[in-house]
Amino acid sequence: MGIFTSETSYFGLDIGSTAIRFVQLKKGGSNPVLVNFGEIPMPPGLEASDSAGDRDKVVALIKQLLKDKKVTEKNVVVGLSSNKIFASVIETPKLDKAQLSKAIVFQAEKYIPMAMDQVKLDFAVVDQNEAAKTLEVLLVAAPNTVIAKYADIVEKAGLEPLALEANALAVSRSLIQSKTIAALILDFSQFDSDITIVSNDTPRLIRSISVGRMTLVKSVSQELGLDETQAEQFVQKFGLTQSKLEGQVYKAIKPSLDSIVAEIKKSVQFFASKYPQQKLEKLIITGSASTIPELAAFFATSTGMPVEFGNAWANVSYPGNLQDTLAGISNNYAAAVGLAARSYHK
Repeated sequence: MGIFTSETSYFGLDIGSTAIRFVQLKKGGSNPVLVNFGEIPMPPGLEASDSAGDRDKVVALIKQLLKDKKVTEKNVVVGLSSNKIFASVIETPKLDKAQLSKAIVFQAEKYIPMAMDQVKLDFAVVDQNEAAKTLEVLLVAAPNTVIAKYADIVEKAGLEPLALEANALAVSRSLIQSKTIAALILDFSQFDSDITIVSNDTPRLIRSISVGRMTLVKSVSQELGLDETQAEQFVQKFGLTQSKLEGQVYKAIKPSLDSIVAEIKKSVQFFASKYPQQKLEKLIITGSASTIPELAAFFATSTGMPVEFGNAWANVSYPGNLQDTLAGISNNYAAAVGLAARSYHK
């Protein structure tokens, strides 16, 4: 949602549920070069609130972050959480640009659970079948109320919004290193999780589910009779390790993780039925909940897929002395990096 050239200077801004993060890149050789990055904590519930007072608090946090990191750039690409947007890959007859735009609006009414005058619609052709004379089109829609909220926030922060983009698209841009690979990305965050399947450098499925780190924490809190602070500590310390505390933490959080596994399997089955000639090569995990002990082993066993942790900085050039710092925050920066790389992605 938004058009600009690769010569435009800007930064990516991820207004998340637990922190606001930004990344600024500049044009480099084979990869864009890291210019600046940073984050500021977000109080619980603030990002989701629609009250004017809370919106002003988010504005103040953005201003503080950019002041602290000495950011003078005003142009920004802003991320939208996948649970705030609708996305689907649809098939249309092969048409010229003008006809396609009209056809997309007509088709969108079948897929978007809102009136067309209540959403901002965007689309991109992702593939074409010459034999069948059809196009595959990635359809993305966001409610006008969401667009207005984010535009208002960034403009009050003194910034110029160049584009709004679904975080799932940005995450796949930062984590996928080969254009030929087919992979499933699990962005396992604080309150929800995004499942994105990417093939030939293009998202083919985007699904958001309401299971996140706090789902696990609440399960442990209830099952073990702990307050949420203690439960959080138990989840982070013991995770899916069955040999500790007689596996009590594992037993408490497994049902929630099983629901994610079920959604992953559904997504894999959908992909296999639609693209039988392509094989998903791996499951890539990122997000704030990806640091839970034994998580990778659990998903590898449960899904039967090779599992790896995503590297948000894989497609970015940066000084060697930042290696350890960037590795330590990679799981939280995939969206911000992807937003910053929007115009540099070939």
